[in-house]
Amino acid sequence: MGPLLLSLALTDLGLLGARIVFAHLMVIALALTLLRRRMKESKRWTEAQEAKVARPPLSELFKPKYLTSLLGLVGMYGFWNLWAGTNGFFFPYILRTMGAASQAESVAIQATSFAVGMASIYFVFMRLADRVNQRTLFAISAIVQVVGMSLLGLFQLSIPIALLYVFLLQFGGGFGAQSFFQLWSAEMFPTLLRSTAQGLAFAMVRISLGIFSFFVPLLTATGFTTLAWILTGFLVISGIIGFAWAPRNEGKSLEQLEAERG
Repeated sequence: MGPLLLSLALTDLGLLGARIVFAHLMVIALALTLLRRRMKESKRWTEAQEAKVARPPLSELFKPKYLTSLLGLVGMYGFWNLWAGTNGFFFPYILRTMGAASQAESVAIQATSFAVGMASIYFVFMRLADRVNQRTLFAISAIVQVVGMSLLGLFQLSIPIALLYVFLLQFGGGFGAQSFFQLWSAEMFPTLLRSTAQGLAFAMVRISLGIFSFFVPLLTATGFTTLAWILTGFLVISGIIGFAWAPRNEGKSLEQLEAERG
């Protein structure tokens, strides 16, 4: 959200403003890299290393008890990420090219979206994810986001529609696919296999997004409505996969979950 607010403040500077924003991002990236080098591993990882437990091979992920989780995560998060990635890269561009917003207005809408998403994560996901039925919570999120995305297919793009779209998508997204991917990808695999599973799943998702992004300008050239319904379809598919596969992990420790997997 910080870079977007900085972009909004520097809008009048044009290209110079964009360069300042990217220089700011470079400083933050370097600072985070240095700080991460000082982070300590988790207690579970340290204990496994001290016990000299052998790290499972990559092939372990393709055994039934882990493959189902891997495919569920990639399907649920992958289709959602096709929407999210397209929205993140192209929504300001779409607003400007459709004549619905100026550069400053489109950046302001993006900043607003982050604020709504952060509030949803804190007030809904963090407070409820370990207390209520996770499958139901995910389903509510999926429905809210599908309704929000369908607005762009049903109505002409305008500032009021864009604001309602942003609110529904970001509010639903706060306790939806992104948050649950981060939670479930940590819970569904043992400590020594977890980072491998997360890396593989994330790589598959992001490569798919990169390929799809090549075609987005072509789709918008044929009319924004077409792209809007395609993205709505992605959210529907993500919701169906997530609801069908979603584990019931609420209130359980990692030790309980590992014991259940055998």
